[in-house]
Amino acid sequence: MQTSQLLALIQARRTCYQFRSQETHVLTDLEIKKCLEAAIWAPNHKLTQPWRFWVLGKNKQQTLAVVYADNRASKKADCGSSAYQSLYTKAVEKFMAIPQIILVGQILTQDEFTAKEDYAACACAIQNFQLMAWQQSIGVQWSTGPILTDVRSYEVLDIESEKITLIAALYMGKVDTENRMNQLSQNPKRKSIDEVTVYLD
Repeated sequence: MQTSQLLALIQARRTCYQFRSQETHVLTDLEIKKCLEAAIWAPNHKLTQPWRFWVLGKNKQQTLAVVYADNRASKKADCGSSAYQSLYTKAVEKFMAIPQIILVGQILTQDEFTAKEDYAACACAIQNFQLMAWQQSIGVQWSTGPILTDVRSYEVLDIESEKITLIAALYMGKVDTENRMNQLSQNPKRKSIDEVTVYLD
């Protein structure tokens, strides 16, 4: 890949909220593995490798859909009300329509400085993941919603919140190639290099 091609890939990547149907546009295990492979090569100080990933099958996705839907519905309506049930049902449908969900966790440490470094490393890993996904016409949304802090999510994954904290839910699926190409020609608002950089002699 030439330098200009790499820059174009980085500039073109977008957060995606709409995905093609998994039934007609299959997201393969190999494609997911390539994204994970890219993720684990992120820089991490002293090779702490603080990231952990959970690739959800449909059964686990269905279980977590309950957590997701309850959080969304309870924000706007009283539990047990008809409004709550309506919101809950829609939220379950929305969550289950996501072709693939991968949760990302960070191994916790008592050292505050190392913890900051490890979070930065995990963020780099997620960026690597998203770039590899985009290269394969796969869109990703990095969500930090309440599903990550809900104790039920930790129970579903069988992890201890004192040892690992969930930092990302990666919602992913194939995106329309034509729309993806249109993204390449768009120039989203970014401050210029001169606005964010100080050159020191």
